[in-house]
Amino acid sequence: SRLAFVAPRVHGALRVAHARPGRFVARGKHKSSTTTMGAIVVPPATVVPHREGETFNVKGLRLTDHFFTVPLDHFVQPSDDSSMDAPASRETITVFAREVIATSKASDPTFDKQKLPALLFLQGGPGFEAARPTETGGWLQEACKEFRVFLLDQRGTGRSAKISVDSLRREFGDDDQGKASYISHHRSDSIVADAECIRHTVLGADTKWTLLGQSFGGFCITRYLCASPNGVREALYTGGLPPLIRHPGNAALGTYGKLLERIKTQNVKYYKRFPGDVGSVRGIAEFLREKGPQQTPNGSRLSLRGLQALGFSNLGVSGGFERLHYLLETAWDVEGETLSYSFLKGVDDALAFDTNPLYAVAHESIYCNGGGEPSAWAAETALRGGGTYGFDTSLECDFGEKAPFYFTGEMVFPFMFDEISALRPLKNAANILATKTDWTVLYDADVLNENTVPVACASYTEDAFVDWDLANETAREILGARVWSTSEYMHSGIREDGAVVFSKLLAMVRGDDPMR
Repeated sequence: SRLAFVAPRVHGALRVAHARPGRFVARGKHKSSTTTMGAIVVPPATVVPHREGETFNVKGLRLTDHFFTVPLDHFVQPSDDSSMDAPASRETITVFAREVIATSKASDPTFDKQKLPALLFLQGGPGFEAARPTETGGWLQEACKEFRVFLLDQRGTGRSAKISVDSLRREFGDDDQGKASYISHHRSDSIVADAECIRHTVLGADTKWTLLGQSFGGFCITRYLCASPNGVREALYTGGLPPLIRHPGNAALGTYGKLLERIKTQNVKYYKRFPGDVGSVRGIAEFLREKGPQQTPNGSRLSLRGLQALGFSNLGVSGGFERLHYLLETAWDVEGETLSYSFLKGVDDALAFDTNPLYAVAHESIYCNGGGEPSAWAAETALRGGGTYGFDTSLECDFGEKAPFYFTGEMVFPFMFDEISALRPLKNAANILATKTDWTVLYDADVLNENTVPVACASYTEDAFVDWDLANETAREILGARVWSTSEYMHSGIREDGAVVFSKLLAMVRGDDPMR
């Protein structure tokens, strides 16, 4: 399996007891233990089994694959046997990272990559792997002028031990509790613990690296600054400051309440750009209300709620308005009678969780910061609560000339696990996670108040994914953090103009762009 490899013995400490796709149990003398950093638990970072894979070139870049074996649960306590001679069983998984170096450097016969400073890129999500470079460009080209860059496939994604419906079925069969428990080990605390093991293994314990985090990657950076700041040289955020970190529990409800107002603004702007779509969308909604949900090519069902969810990846990102408009242009095969195959296929593509279901099942858990509170389908609660006028919570709205049908944004709702075919097998596990109350603490604002790591943040004033007001509250908690607030970019600024955004943040964090 490409998701797993048999780990070599490291200093005689590990030996494989049995292997499964993507993970295995290792046995050995487990002499490390967790520590605390403020209110959070910090697992030990150690050198882990590591295999270097293929090296190949794309235009302007040399790429090298790396595979690491890390604990599934970094926070498991060691054996109570004080002699430490009793073997401790620790299940492990494979984590993948791709090292990127400019070919202009790598092609030099005298080049020593160990002399280059390292940068770790933390991808947005949760549940998405790092991008696959096809050529140099954007922020990556800019970063490779100075750094060797590590693109991490966060656990559960890409070539790391990947979570899919099939992999969970193979591992757990009908055991939904087992699936939920396994998924719960894929939050930012575990991702940062993986990163620390990788840093120790590739760079050495005393060598720090620079962090660049997009969206959820910024949530991971915040965890890093709370748990393992000694491993960080400097930290660069792009649209990813986690909200309400002083809230002792579930910050999701307050977050979605704010985001729905942002999404409402995006709807107003969308219909101002494309006023004809008020009638077009209303016509599709009337059809679905009369005829009922329609089956899509991949076996999902498109209901009124599904139509509303088409804002998911289209509102608040560059090109999203245009993409949504062009999708709606294809709506009818026979107007008012039959939705077209192209439109229904486009709906499948817009709500495509088949390759990355972790995103859906783990999404609200990223806001749970201890406190004994569940996520409890917070987006659904916020949508059906007060203060969200304009959204059709009853789905029986007046489809009059002045009543546009509002889309929702980047939110996961319970109905998706009934209507989207890829998510149906995970419905029970998702409900278990939504009621889970024993989440670990991810962030400690008091630790951030004592921060010593240079930090720069790009915060987008019209961000519909990470609320600007709540993001700035968090930025104020990070001692010394500099914030670049701009309306020039949407949430996807690092993709729109990556070289400019990266250069600006690097100059800010190093004082080359001085405070004014």
